[in-house]
Amino acid sequence: MLAELRKEFLYGGRALVRDNALSQRLVRRLRGHELMDDYALKLLGDRLLHRTLQAAIDRLPYYAHIPRDFSPVEARQVLREMFPVIDKTALLDHPRALYPNGGARRPWQVLGKTSGTTGTPLVLIRSLQSVQMEQAFIKRHWSWGGYVDGMPRATLRGDMVAGLEQQAPPFWFENRYNRQLLLSSRHLTDRCIDPIIDKLRGYAPAMMQAYPSTAYTLAQQLERRGMALHVPFLFTASEPLYPHQQELIRERLAGRIMDMYGMAERVALATQCEYGSLHLNTDYSHVEILDEYGEPTNGYGHVVGTTLHNLAMPLVRYRLSDRTRWKPGRCACGRPFPMIEAVTGKLEDRITGGDGAEVSPSVLTFAFKGVENIRKSQVAQVGPGLWELRLVPDANFSQVDVDKLLHNIRALVDATVQVRVVLRDELPNTAAGKFRWVVNEWEDGRRA
Repeated sequence: MLAELRKEFLYGGRALVRDNALSQRLVRRLRGHELMDDYALKLLGDRLLHRTLQAAIDRLPYYAHIPRDFSPVEARQVLREMFPVIDKTALLDHPRALYPNGGARRPWQVLGKTSGTTGTPLVLIRSLQSVQMEQAFIKRHWSWGGYVDGMPRATLRGDMVAGLEQQAPPFWFENRYNRQLLLSSRHLTDRCIDPIIDKLRGYAPAMMQAYPSTAYTLAQQLERRGMALHVPFLFTASEPLYPHQQELIRERLAGRIMDMYGMAERVALATQCEYGSLHLNTDYSHVEILDEYGEPTNGYGHVVGTTLHNLAMPLVRYRLSDRTRWKPGRCACGRPFPMIEAVTGKLEDRITGGDGAEVSPSVLTFAFKGVENIRKSQVAQVGPGLWELRLVPDANFSQVDVDKLLHNIRALVDATVQVRVVLRDELPNTAAGKFRWVVNEWEDGRRA
């Protein structure tokens, strides 16, 4: 009963902040941007970028030396000439210069955290307005598939709506504030899947949110049973969406898949339209694609983003490890947002837990929840039901961090898998320069 009350407060509070009348107005305003021509959209971007750069100069000591006397029309040039490219390392090395108020959160601000899978987790300060804007951008994307507030939706992501030890339904929670059915991605097993399928069929959602891997696992279970569900739209995010996944998902689960690219730092957002194009939302952030020398390129380069809405802690020219390139031409959908190719980031293999079921890479990130003092990490499957957590520790790393990791895996990821923690001096990239965060070194009962 206490757990159910906690869920009521959690989702009720989220609805109060993210799904109020202001949120609906923000969505309508964002939908109006879709009707702008290129020039009007550029002027809007100039104004928003100018506002961000002024806030960065005012609030972050790192930029205090930059003159403020420039206009919105000059904002892009000032960005390129006066603001250096930074990355996660810069934030870690210069916290008092790149965080507002010496890193102290104001009572009206919100803390956000990165998963920390490829380095020390970051804590970011967000304004309440930026949280509302984030939800408005997501809802605009949903509207591209015909979704409007009030339609039933299902969510199959990382929500802990049923304990790992639970073996009887319900493996879900009905969020009555948003007509949302939240399903446990940890229970997509042969033993638990049938009640989940029955619940989904009866709930008949107009759309579903999911990780690509969890949607694919559900589609596999449907295929084994010779069954299919007919969800009109599936919105995926947080992981790469592979062709073999798309094929089975379309056959067994959802008629249309619309993917999204984003990150916890919120310096870039790309959303897939009904024609399959991935559109960079230029009213969300200012994005550059830069080569290894920091110069603009039409080839593949790093995504470098500047926030346009989080004025509490403006991230300016923040370089991600993700790579993509511009896609020329105009999309048949008619929206003015430019197109990019599919984004590539860290490489991830598929691994299985203690019961042999596949574990989503996004669910694996829950192992690092609240854990600090790690510079880099890798999860490797080295045997059936056996993982090796390889860590590059920070100077303050201790047994407390190890215990927290192991507790998180048992409580939030997989209660039956065996885990050993191995400390390393470094975790190298592949010969192609990619980092493989999740790696399967055990295939068919033998070392790969």
